[in-house]
Amino acid sequence: MRVVGGSARGVRLISPRGSGTRPTMDLVRGALFNILTPLGIEDALVMDLFAGTGSLGIEALSRGALHTDFVESSSQQCSDILGSLNATKLTQKAKIWHTTVEKALEQMRGKYDFVLMDPPYKDPFPAALLHKLQERALLEDDTVVVVGHSSRKIVPDQLGELVLWKDRRYGDSSLAIYMLGPEHLSPEEK
Repeated sequence: MRVVGGSARGVRLISPRGSGTRPTMDLVRGALFNILTPLGIEDALVMDLFAGTGSLGIEALSRGALHTDFVESSSQQCSDILGSLNATKLTQKAKIWHTTVEKALEQMRGKYDFVLMDPPYKDPFPAALLHKLQERALLEDDTVVVVGHSSRKIVPDQLGELVLWKDRRYGDSSLAIYMLGPEHLSPEEK
C-alpha cells in the first residue's frame, strides 16, 4: 500500500499485520481524492476517524492538507500511523488521537473542512457520529464528510444538515460523500 498522489507519492505505508484492519485500497483512495481535490483539499483541516492505517489522512496531507487529526483506538495502529507519517515526512502536520471516535469527538475543538471515516463494515452505518459532528459544531459551512461502507448497506440521503452528495461503489466498498449545503454545486457536479 502506497501514497497515491502528492508530495509523498509512491511512499510505502505500514500495512496491518492481522485481519482486524481493512485498509482503503489504492484504487479507491485515488478515486476519492480525484473527487475531493477540486473541492479544496489544499490547506484544509482534515479529520480521519477510524484511521486504521492512516492512509486517508496521509493521502490528504500528501496532497496539501494543512493538518490531519487521526483517531484510532488500536495502539498498534497508532504506532503504524506514526511510522507512516515519519516515512512520508508529514509528522509535523498531524496529531494522532489514541482513543475511540466517540471520546475524541467530545475533546476536539475547531472546525474541519474534510471528515474522512472508514468504520468497520460489520458495524451499522455511523449515523449517530454524523449527528455528533454537527452537534459539536466541528463542521464548516462547506465541510465534506466521507464515509466508507459496505456496498450492501443502504445509506441515508440526509442526516441533520448533511446531505448525501455522491455514493460511489468500488466492488464491495462504497464511499458515501455528504456535504453541508450542497446547493452551491452546479448541476453537473451533483
